Amino acid sequence: MARINGAKPKVLILDDERDMCEFVADVGADMEFSTTWCDNFEDFACRYSIDLRGIFLDLAMPGMDGVEIIRFLADNKSGANLVLMSGYDSDVIEAARRLAESRGLKVAGVLHKPFGVGDLSAVYDRLAAIQAPCPPSAVEKAPDRYRPDTEALGNALDDGHVVPWFQAKFCAKTRKILGAEVLARWIHPEHGMVGPDRFIGLAERDGMIDRLTDSMFRQALAQCGEWRKAGLSPKVALNLSPHMLLNLDLPDALVDMARDYGVPPEQITIEITETALAGDFTSQLDILTRLRMRRFGLSIDDFGTGYSSLKQLQQGPFTELKVDQSFIARAMIEEGARAIVESSIALGHRLGLKVVAEGIETEEQMRLVADLGCEEVQGFLLARPCAAQSFVWPTS
Repeated sequence: MARINGAKPKVLILDDERDMCEFVADVGADMEFSTTWCDNFEDFACRYSIDLRGIFLDLAMPGMDGVEIIRFLADNKSGANLVLMSGYDSDVIEAARRLAESRGLKVAGVLHKPFGVGDLSAVYDRLAAIQAPCPPSAVEKAPDRYRPDTEALGNALDDGHVVPWFQAKFCAKTRKILGAEVLARWIHPEHGMVGPDRFIGLAERDGMIDRLTDSMFRQALAQCGEWRKAGLSPKVALNLSPHMLLNLDLPDALVDMARDYGVPPEQITIEITETALAGDFTSQLDILTRLRMRRFGLSIDDFGTGYSSLKQLQQGPFTELKVDQSFIARAMIEEGARAIVESSIALGHRLGLKVVAEGIETEEQMRLVADLGCEEVQGFLLARPCAAQSFVWPTS
């Protein structure tokens, strides 16, 4: 059943063929969705709302085509799961899907016309399995118009408004919490939660990323120290700025920092994005090797999205590989993405690495990566990022 807490999830259907609209709507209604359809963009814009679970979109719309409507949805920060419908060639539909995702939209499926009840029902099943978005709390509400500048970010760091949140990492087989990734969150006293997409790039562009990274490390390790005093044994993953891979003093500085807060280095994994390895790998290998010699774990993050060579992956002393969530999201609907997930997990294991799957949002995705032998998972299906006081570590 598609009902969540007694309410039917809402979908909106846009297709210039009324028969197609009625067909998609009728199948959805039979599967306990609340369906609304329209055959022109003007009606679509009037009926669009932020609480939609899914949007079925025909790419070949007259007047304003599907690509323009994708732009409209992206400009309105749509959180709905998009289902693209079209009789265009597969490469055109796939290009539209990639465009939607590059604009920050979620794509739950692609339907090649003509399609039948079975294909459509499978997409509705996928929509039903997707976790409904949680209403944002007061602290998470941030007006879209707020765009911080360097001075505002600097003041926020000075005032302690940029804080670490923790997203749990789970055993893929038992779903027991094994650790947590530390994520930066800016809690603005007036604007609420300022998303990391609004200040991480700012920090990198204006030379503040090292300061931000240092602040996150210190705050997170201080919190870990408090948890250890309470008898817990937290394992955390900290994201390292690529710029810091040029600092030859980094390994000793991190050891000193960990010692200051009473956290053993072997309880800490340093996450490095694959794109960070596109520079001078010889200098980076110097730092990476010394970090491992000091017993820190090393994770290559967002694997498959960057430009590092397999030679760099093989030569670096990594202990973990994280499969990027963009491939996980598409693995159930696109053979190419599924192949990348499968090959990434197999490659990680062949290299003796622990493999973590990011962005798990459905039980279907969970079963896939568990069956493929992924050791750990993280994602909204199991836990969202939260403040330290809301994070609960297992006691045994």
